[in-house]
Amino acid sequence: MTDPARRPDVAAIYFPSWHADPRRDEKLGPGWTEWELIRAGRPRFPGHYQPIVPQWGYLDETEPANMRRSLQVAGRYGIDAFLWDWYFYDGDDFLNRPLDETYLALDEPEVKFALMWANHTWIDVFPLTSKKEPEVWFPGAVDLAQFRRLVAVVVERYLSSPYYWRVDGAAWFTVFHIQELLDGLGGVEAAAAALTEFRAAAEAAGVGPLHLNAMGGWQQQGIEVLAALGFDSFGPYNWSDLMPRDQGIEVDYARWRADAAAQWRADQDAADALGLSYIPNLTMGWDSTTRVDQDDQNVPSSWPMLPVVTGNTPAEFGAAAADLRAFLDSRPDCPALTVNAWNEWTEGSYLEPDERYGLGYLEALHAALPGRSDQP
Repeated sequence: MTDPARRPDVAAIYFPSWHADPRRDEKLGPGWTEWELIRAGRPRFPGHYQPIVPQWGYLDETEPANMRRSLQVAGRYGIDAFLWDWYFYDGDDFLNRPLDETYLALDEPEVKFALMWANHTWIDVFPLTSKKEPEVWFPGAVDLAQFRRLVAVVVERYLSSPYYWRVDGAAWFTVFHIQELLDGLGGVEAAAAALTEFRAAAEAAGVGPLHLNAMGGWQQQGIEVLAALGFDSFGPYNWSDLMPRDQGIEVDYARWRADAAAQWRADQDAADALGLSYIPNLTMGWDSTTRVDQDDQNVPSSWPMLPVVTGNTPAEFGAAAADLRAFLDSRPDCPALTVNAWNEWTEGSYLEPDERYGLGYLEALHAALPGRSDQP
């Protein structure tokens, strides 16, 4: 990456589940957060790092001092934006207080933000238990009326912020699950029309143009559907789709990393064929055993009952980041990359410091992908 001006923006995915939320209080009791799951974690095999202990403690992310520290540290280590898991069900917010009440109230945050509309169906995995079928809390699919309400909120509340993340002048907006979008809006043609409306609404409000990014859920219909829908780019949320389900509970990070590098190349070829930008992902780790009842066996099958990635030391993560940098050196027009994740503690994928390695993951990321201010 010899030209600092062409360094892709680095967007770390932010999971806002570390605060009290009134809609969740109704389900799990007043003040419940996913820290309860983290505290309860137990080792599933010898050497398994559980319980995971966050170095900054079981923080409340709505506290301004905690949010400011996260932004300062992220900015120091070369992260340009938080790609925020953003939830909007039944015409109302869910888990959005840290963004709406805290981040947006700060002066000159060190890291910009953008929305990743997490439009998946929300089920009760707090924790998942074999004793009952998980309850569906909020369906992910939305009809056109709900989508228009969502667009109005996005345009009015977020895109007007001077700290909204823009790439090549366009406001970034990610749709997490394309199949849910199609199911709710009634197919490819109707969904394409709705996304065109979204672009027009942003332009009319003076906050466009948009960069529409797809993250998953197109596999049922094929990647060509993304071009038909008018997306600008695509890329994965993390590497969990590359996780073998039939080889035991442990997966070695070095093997996972090699599979991800092969996937970057295959996805880039598909993007080139369709005229889309490809947004590669770098994933720090995976361990979702805290989302499974600690008295249940964790037999790998479907999320969240997946294997645990082991050997994901800061050195190995840094090697993966170096692999990605080498991949990007031959693709100077790549606008951005994503990192999973800033704080996905209950999926074992986080850059925030833990008691085992401290700031090691951030240091490794920064060494391989230094920020623009660090470039010669």
